[in-house]
Amino acid sequence: MLKSIRIKNYAIIDHLEIEWPEGFTAITGETGAGKSILIGALQFVLGNRADVKVLRNQNEKCVVEVCFSLNNEIQNQLDIILEEKTDGELILRREINPAGKSRTFINDTPALVQNIQTVAPFLISIHQQFDQLDLLEEAKQFELLDSFSQLKSEFINYKKNYSQYLILCKQIDECTHKLNEHLAEQDFIQFQFNELNQAQLNPDEYKQLEDDLNIASKSEVIIQNIQQINILLESEKGIIDQLQEVTQLLKPIRIETQIEEFYQSFIQMKEEIRELTHSLEKFKDRMEFDPSRLSQMQERFDQLTRLHNKYRVTSIEGLIEIKDQLQSKLKGYGEFEDKLKTLELNKKELETELIEQALLLRKGRLKNSTFLKKEIVDLLHQLGMEHGQFEINLTELDQLNQFGMDRLEYLFSANKGSSPKAIKNQASGGEISRLNLAIKSIVAANSHLPTLIFDEIDSGVSGQIALQMGSILRQMAEQHQLITITHSAQIASRAEHHFFVYKDSKATTTNTKLKLLNNQERLTEIAKMLSGDPPTVSAIKNAKELIALQ
Repeated sequence: MLKSIRIKNYAIIDHLEIEWPEGFTAITGETGAGKSILIGALQFVLGNRADVKVLRNQNEKCVVEVCFSLNNEIQNQLDIILEEKTDGELILRREINPAGKSRTFINDTPALVQNIQTVAPFLISIHQQFDQLDLLEEAKQFELLDSFSQLKSEFINYKKNYSQYLILCKQIDECTHKLNEHLAEQDFIQFQFNELNQAQLNPDEYKQLEDDLNIASKSEVIIQNIQQINILLESEKGIIDQLQEVTQLLKPIRIETQIEEFYQSFIQMKEEIRELTHSLEKFKDRMEFDPSRLSQMQERFDQLTRLHNKYRVTSIEGLIEIKDQLQSKLKGYGEFEDKLKTLELNKKELETELIEQALLLRKGRLKNSTFLKKEIVDLLHQLGMEHGQFEINLTELDQLNQFGMDRLEYLFSANKGSSPKAIKNQASGGEISRLNLAIKSIVAANSHLPTLIFDEIDSGVSGQIALQMGSILRQMAEQHQLITITHSAQIASRAEHHFFVYKDSKATTTNTKLKLLNNQERLTEIAKMLSGDPPTVSAIKNAKELIALQ
């Protein structure tokens, strides 16, 4: 249960500390005194979003701290969630400084606000005046039915898996879209890769072809000149013949060492020239290109040049690098297909699990909807709607949605002779308030929440109906700590404890204060709610009668 709350520098609250009693507590006060600000502060510490606008003094930080005492069941649940011992008590604190930075603590240990949002549903439930509008929404109707059916944890598990399912569906859509784009691109990439791969690229080939073609372009001149050189060297009276004559003339006169040397030098020169002549002949033969081979060389050179220009590189190495990149892309396409297959397999497995969970939810909802319907109708009769009718229309679907495989609609009629229809088309404000209380009181009775807070749920009701609502709240307080903020004297008279909220206005500031009323103060306050300030004699008498009804 909620033991205490400490509020500092929040809205028009300078400093406020409250020790909350067990049972049924009513909070009353003038409009604007700060009753709902208490709820706002409590929601802030429980994880609602807040900014620096809540700071009363813009130069100081705001602090809200709540303390809960825990029964064994809730303590065991929170010990698992928080992975630490709570020792029967849990203190939540949240701060926000003038710079807008928020800090959160659980038992004085820094924590994420998400941690508080996780534990809060096990500790307290807050029902506000305009929550009755939520009753028109399918999500709220499912929440109430599941709570009554003790399916809350099952639905949480389903919702967690369904969120993962939606993520998988989105990933599959994105993967399919990208794969389709890549498949369209793949044909072009494959063509480019094949073109480069079939070219059998060799890093040294282009330069060699360039050199060979350069030689081939001058081969005719080379052959002609070599032929002329050979004529000069080997023709009759050519250089070789003349050297032969020189050696013949020197041969008989080799009587002196130097002449012998001359002789040998000319002999060697003649042999060297003969070797050069043979080499030139061989070189000339190589210059005589076969036209078909020359054509092949030119075609190959043109092919490589075209590839250079097409892929905007200047070397064979650049083409080889591009080919390797294309090969990696093609491999990546295969991995993309494998990823899609894995995602689809995971989706199918999760879908099977979700269908099983959804069918279990449907079974529990169908079983308990009859009981919930009966209890709500009985309570509506107690709240003055003797002809009130209520139906729970649970429709089976053939596909998964955020709630399982069902569609849910609450149907209601407050008047005799009217068939139940959708709540939004049937009920007035006061009727919705009574229906809202009937449903929530029954659901709360089936829950294990220790603390329930109702903020002005008596909107649109008064008199005997309000008195009956107060009695229902008092019955709920037998199983829960129940705090209600109310403008109804009838509801306040049913409470065991009565706090009064008021503004303490000084010369320069206004501050919200909260006072626990004694018996006489409580009598006076209820009388004021009936007639005004000061209360009339009849109002005081009426207040005594209301309190005595307990």
